[in-house]
Amino acid sequence: MHDAIRGFDEIAPALAFLVAAVPFARLLGELGFFEAVVGEVGRRGRPVSVGWFWAIGAVTTAVLNLDTTIVLLTPLAIGLARHADEDPLPFAAIPLLLAGLASSFLPVSNLTTLIVVDRLGIGPLDVLRTLGPASLVAVVIGWLVHRRRVPRRIVVAHVGRPDAFALRVGGAVVAGLFLWFTVGDALHLPPWAGLVVADVVLWRITGSAPWRDLPLRTAVALGAVAAALGAIAPGGIGSEAFWDAPTAVEGIGVLGVSVVVSNVVNNVPASLLAATPGAVMTDGRWLWLLGVNLGSLILPTGTLAALLWWRLVDADGVPIDLRRYLRVVVPVVLPALVAATAVVLVSV
Repeated sequence: MHDAIRGFDEIAPALAFLVAAVPFARLLGELGFFEAVVGEVGRRGRPVSVGWFWAIGAVTTAVLNLDTTIVLLTPLAIGLARHADEDPLPFAAIPLLLAGLASSFLPVSNLTTLIVVDRLGIGPLDVLRTLGPASLVAVVIGWLVHRRRVPRRIVVAHVGRPDAFALRVGGAVVAGLFLWFTVGDALHLPPWAGLVVADVVLWRITGSAPWRDLPLRTAVALGAVAAALGAIAPGGIGSEAFWDAPTAVEGIGVLGVSVVVSNVVNNVPASLLAATPGAVMTDGRWLWLLGVNLGSLILPTGTLAALLWWRLVDADGVPIDLRRYLRVVVPVVLPALVAATAVVLVSV
């Protein structure tokens, strides 16, 4: 029972973030913030560089976290694409792709990395030194592939005078949330708590209460999976020989297993299987971490960020099903994962 509770506790912050993030995005939309930002871009009349949008998503993921990228940039990407008369799905996919490709730069980028850092006693510099170059390569390769599906620049049609109130208030809430995310850890303030505060503020301003959209069933199901894994495999999986992965073939095998497991049970519970208390960070565990961070995007169930993204895209009226998801994600993720794996194998 203790191991099951521990497994649930590890994933609870991510589940709380998921539950609070859905109404946050909806309330910002009700306020008119995303439409106001698109209107401001259209008012200026300058072409928007999609490459710069890709770079902004990568930096947001690396410095803040992948869920922030999903919540803030997905509705914005959809709005920009629609007002530029483009198919919104390839643009909406940019935050999703970068939530995986850029999520291994720093511990803060992904909860899975935070779990490994906390349990195995490694530091941010270790993560940056080992997975940073691989993440950079993944971001670049991902862009070289995905840019074939989107124009280099888009021109956003002028959509009328931007709502100054929505820009001012929404901008203040977003800025406050960024501040919470950046200094909150030092003050022991979890990111999900900042979202709850932002939800309450926006609820009071808009008068809208989108609580029916809370993904409670998803959160409960994933929490149950994490608890079950904690009870069934409290010592993780595999022997130390498996985690040492002394050859490239064995390392690729470890990464392949991590990709399969994370897509089946979600990447946060999958990270618990490698980060067993008292273990030593090995080459195999670095490759496992890369797999659960990047390879978990292959299926929408592989990461909480993808589940959150799916809900936001569907709620915004963008047609999405498993076939369209796979078509937009897999051709980008697979070559990026291969390139990133090669970098790690050379460096470890």
